[in-house]
Amino acid sequence: MGKSTAVLVVLVLAMACRIEEHPVRAPADPDVAEQAGVVAELEAYYRDFSARDWEAFASHFWPGADVTTAWQPPGETAVRVVVTPVPEFVAQAPSGPGSREIFEETMLDATVTIAGDLAQAWVRYRARFGDAGNVAEWEGIDAFILLRLNGVWKIVELAFVPETEPGS
Repeated sequence: MGKSTAVLVVLVLAMACRIEEHPVRAPADPDVAEQAGVVAELEAYYRDFSARDWEAFASHFWPGADVTTAWQPPGETAVRVVVTPVPEFVAQAPSGPGSREIFEETMLDATVTIAGDLAQAWVRYRARFGDAGNVAEWEGIDAFILLRLNGVWKIVELAFVPETEPGS
């Protein structure tokens, strides 16, 4: 077989062969699935908080969990750090978030870091609080520490600060 015949045979064979393309799929990223589980728990937390369903709200926390912030309690002269156990927070809720016609917190975005069964989430939120015609709005940061036990994520600690002042 001559050189030109050999080239022709190779070309015909190449054209006769069908080249199949298969999409390249990245392996599933376990971190993405883990983060989605934490975000789902936080979305449920904000939903129950905004609904003022205090029993459901409390169920997002492990026993002994706290809610912490810096603020000036009524009757005090200075801002201080206030650490409130969740049952006490729930007991005070009717005179706080439950005291007005409108109360809601909405998660704007979250950054989640996970190490085994421990998660940290920094969440930017938007809050609305007040009565029709007089609603204060602000944004803030919630810092969550969550622990997973038997596949269930719950909050161990929540600390928060406003980014903007209410009414801004």
